[in-house]
Amino acid sequence: MLLFNPTLSSTINSPSGTYHYTLSRLSSHLATISSDDRIRILDPSNLSVVTTSPSPVHNDVDNNGGVTCLKSLDENEPNILFTAGRDGTARLWDVRVGFETAVRSFKKGSSRAAVLSLDVCKTRGLVGVGTELTGTSAEVIVWDLEGREKMSYVESHNDDVTQLAFHPTTPHLLLSGSTDGLINIYNMTITEEDDALHQVINHGSSIHHAGFLSSEAIYGLSHDETLSVYKLADEREEVEEPQPVVFGDVRGRLGCEYAVDVLLRGRESSGTGILVVGSHSEGWVDLHSLKVGGDGKWGIGGEDVVRLVGGHGEEIVRCLYLDDASATVFTGGEDGLIKAWRPAS
Repeated sequence: MLLFNPTLSSTINSPSGTYHYTLSRLSSHLATISSDDRIRILDPSNLSVVTTSPSPVHNDVDNNGGVTCLKSLDENEPNILFTAGRDGTARLWDVRVGFETAVRSFKKGSSRAAVLSLDVCKTRGLVGVGTELTGTSAEVIVWDLEGREKMSYVESHNDDVTQLAFHPTTPHLLLSGSTDGLINIYNMTITEEDDALHQVINHGSSIHHAGFLSSEAIYGLSHDETLSVYKLADEREEVEEPQPVVFGDVRGRLGCEYAVDVLLRGRESSGTGILVVGSHSEGWVDLHSLKVGGDGKWGIGGEDVVRLVGGHGEEIVRCLYLDDASATVFTGGEDGLIKAWRPAS
């Protein structure tokens, strides 16, 4: 086990009681969103705040809002951020002009359904969102970057859409995960919703996180901490899908109390993931590899486990960003802190 110790810790000028939801790279900086409905750009070398949105970015006229999602693009687009929130809107921001006014907003008509998930496909110029269940509808909506709606799936989930992900190498495939326990894969070249469903995976419990581990592998992590890896269905109907790799409840398997997320690395080929888990009673966060072994099967862990010693104390870690270049791990938690971690040695 490789031990990491905290080297920096900051409230990043946030009010007491603030939760930090998401950390993302933005060129040489970090971007984060928090429960006070603000975006902050941070200097990772000292966790100082470079820029803050001057007012809440996703409050509606009735003051019902809150930012829920953050997505940055690659290093060739170092100034562009996308956010979404409970006001039912996704927004595109250019950091160079600040956060007073979004460059573009994406919203479906008069819908007020909160947006809970967000992803961007740069190669096709698309932004997609998944919404909270409102009445009998939880939607997946895709726009082009000019704000024109390209497709909408309204019947494929019957509960909140908590995850959305475009395929890393096949731009016409889109994944959604929901608290109804389903992970859906859509072929966006097909107009009719029923026919557009390329694959439906029943994970069996409410989806917390889901995505593509590689061009052929899908992971599902539930709110009750169960993890499985699935094979993306072949477009040739006669090819039989293999059985999933079912890890079950990772709390018993890894001795943790909660799962944070799966970090994605190298998805274009075989891919690896990092399963992040924590213990608030013992005060640690562990990073376990999730990868294909010599037997061709997905497995968790091994000798390369990284432990963040002390974690965020008794509070839960909500987000994590791994900076390979500097061998630094950044975390955000329910204690209102952002922390930086380096190897103890």
